[in-house]
Amino acid sequence: MNTKVFKSMLCVFFSLLVVLLSGCERMQDMGMTDEMITPPDADPMPTLKVGLIRHLDYIDLAQGAELAQQQINAAGGVLGRQLEFVVKEEITDTVAQTAIDFAEMGDVVAIIGPLFSTHAVKVGPVATIPVLAGATGKDVTETGDFIFIVGASNALQAELMANFAVDELGAKTAAMIWQNQDVYSGGFVAEFRANFEKLGGSIVAEEVYEPGDTMFDAQLERIKAVDPAVLFLASFPPEVPLIMEQARAMGITATFIGSDGWDTADLHAMIADKSLLTKSYYCSNFHRAQAVEFVSAFETMFPGTPAGGVAAGGYDAVRLLAQGIENAQSTDPKVVRDAIAGIMDYEGATIISHFKANDNGQKRESNNSAVVVRGEDRTVYPYEN
Repeated sequence: MNTKVFKSMLCVFFSLLVVLLSGCERMQDMGMTDEMITPPDADPMPTLKVGLIRHLDYIDLAQGAELAQQQINAAGGVLGRQLEFVVKEEITDTVAQTAIDFAEMGDVVAIIGPLFSTHAVKVGPVATIPVLAGATGKDVTETGDFIFIVGASNALQAELMANFAVDELGAKTAAMIWQNQDVYSGGFVAEFRANFEKLGGSIVAEEVYEPGDTMFDAQLERIKAVDPAVLFLASFPPEVPLIMEQARAMGITATFIGSDGWDTADLHAMIADKSLLTKSYYCSNFHRAQAVEFVSAFETMFPGTPAGGVAAGGYDAVRLLAQGIENAQSTDPKVVRDAIAGIMDYEGATIISHFKANDNGQKRESNNSAVVVRGEDRTVYPYEN
């Protein structure tokens, strides 16, 4: 090589080296580290999307789901992917379309919710991805191939409350008041009636109200006239607290008994006069004393909101879904559905030893047990059915 050409090339090389070193020094002077200069790794794994049907007025289910999401993500996610909720509101007229929309998104692997059985029976027939509902209506799982209920069914709860009314309270007569055309309430009172009468009790009054009613004087006057030993309220806030207040103001002395629709923070917060809850009882599948870790975590995440059965249902629904996906090592809807149905010995906010077959032979209904809860302090009453 020509000596003159070699020297020229050498000069160019050293000039470029000086420029590069000066550039690095300038980047370090600007606060840029080696990690900032290094080309980024490949994009992280995409999130695992789950539809969350959240009720605007009853947010306990969504809060429980959010706690489970936070814990699962902190532990590394599901199949190495972080859980992400895609949230839509629970609205009567659109809830079925909401379930369809989630499935048609393509990347939503399952649905948590809805809360109300009247809505869940609309979702069941159109669901093509797993649905873990907060509803406890006995007939919910009969409506589709992909819908599960996590809590104890209203049929099991109604049998428990009928036995409790007769065995523990010595009741021979009962009156009932519930929300008209509500799948959950209607199914609950039908099962309670059948079990109470089988035990020798008599239903002396049956009354209904419409959603949003605030005055119940006509129904309560008829109930007062027959003087029942127990008044069964198989409904939810805000009507239940109003019925209690008006019943006592009218001089009705019957013992209030109810359903797991009572097991929300809202109902207890709405009752200003806590004496209304003295010697009142409702059923739930949630046992605070056996769910200490869940209660502590929930009440830390949502200060001032007591953990209840509805929140426990949202929490367990998400954790059961996560376990089903991990067991399946897949997000295929049918594979995940079958994996959830096969879960055994689950322990979370509640305890589920297995999913049992519904009337159609499908394993969609949890075997979650029901307990009687004292209204005044939300502790479990020591009664074995």
